[in-house]
Amino acid sequence: MNIKILVSLIFLCFIPASYAWIDSDKDGVPDKKDACPDTPVGVVVLANGCQDVSELTSVNSLEQQDLFQDNQEQDLYLSQASSLPIYFDFARTEVLTTQLPTIKKALPVLLKSKAILLVGHTDNVGSEQSNLSLSLQRALSVKKVLVEQFDFEVSAITVLGKGSFEPVTSNTTAEQRQLNRRVEFKVKK
Repeated sequence: MNIKILVSLIFLCFIPASYAWIDSDKDGVPDKKDACPDTPVGVVVLANGCQDVSELTSVNSLEQQDLFQDNQEQDLYLSQASSLPIYFDFARTEVLTTQLPTIKKALPVLLKSKAILLVGHTDNVGSEQSNLSLSLQRALSVKKVLVEQFDFEVSAITVLGKGSFEPVTSNTTAEQRQLNRRVEFKVKK
């Protein structure tokens, strides 16, 4: 009888703990192995939990699909786009309440547009793969604010993550890196 109990206890030691498979962002990768723990729902991820960069849409492929092409290419961009980016904290995707006035300033142009492209950017800290995912998540966060707080149609907004490939300034100081962590508006009129 004691041998049966001892054998049962030994086998119980080899059963993995049930808490080992916690997947907070529901991307199929357990949190303890997830390098990108805030992946948006429905995004294809690699084994490390980060977005597969091959799934990201490039600006060139958007142009080839004629999503933002018409005879007046100069009207593609919000006139104050460079002065109205939405800034983010380091390694964060949440739209700060301090950025809501910037979104409100852009509303008159956004409401008149036929389509909106939100382009997310990061500083150069971290791997390119994680920066691409982070930039896309930032754009998705701004889209969520536009849809939930300002009643925009989901189908009118496209998002794009550019990672750290298009900085507005160098990344040598904390202030410069802050300026590169942004989402920009591009519109079709």
